[in-house]
Amino acid sequence: MRKTIYIFSDGELKRKDNTLYFETDKGRKYIPVENTSELMVFGEITVNKRFLEFLTQAEIILHLFNRYGYYVGSFYPREHLNSGYMILHQAEHYLSAEKRLHLARLFIDGAVKNIMKVLSYYQNRGVDLKTITSMVENISQNIQNALSNEELMAIEGNIREQYYKAFDLILNNEHFVFEARTKRPPLKG
Repeated sequence: MRKTIYIFSDGELKRKDNTLYFETDKGRKYIPVENTSELMVFGEITVNKRFLEFLTQAEIILHLFNRYGYYVGSFYPREHLNSGYMILHQAEHYLSAEKRLHLARLFIDGAVKNIMKVLSYYQNRGVDLKTITSMVENISQNIQNALSNEELMAIEGNIREQYYKAFDLILNNEHFVFEARTKRPPLKG
């Protein structure tokens, strides 16, 4: 699986033959082309046309952010992502209930992994979240067995309900308590 590379330092992104590297005054760091899907750049960088041509060949997306971390723009490989190829595949997945369900499962699996990382972060800092993490793990076992997007949404809602309960324990502040989660439309407090 291809990975995302984050660049926070200032320097130059360069191509040398069939590889890429990031050069700073501290030296060069090579970027594994075959394992990279996108570059997220937060530092000040210099690139040239030759570098961008190679990104297109390697189907690597370049995302740029300003010094405050706000998204500025992206460079997409033309042939692969801008030529309609991606739109056709998105439509193909949209029209297939099986493919939509598969993608929905992947999205929720990713959300659960992030939720578990947050919970384990606070668990490792002394907050007793064993009951909540156990509930999240138990509920998440139903993700692969869900037969519809609606069923997946219900499972995700139950997982998030447990997750939001954890905030009362994490914050440990009697003046800031999660009482209820509302939606469609959310109630105003």
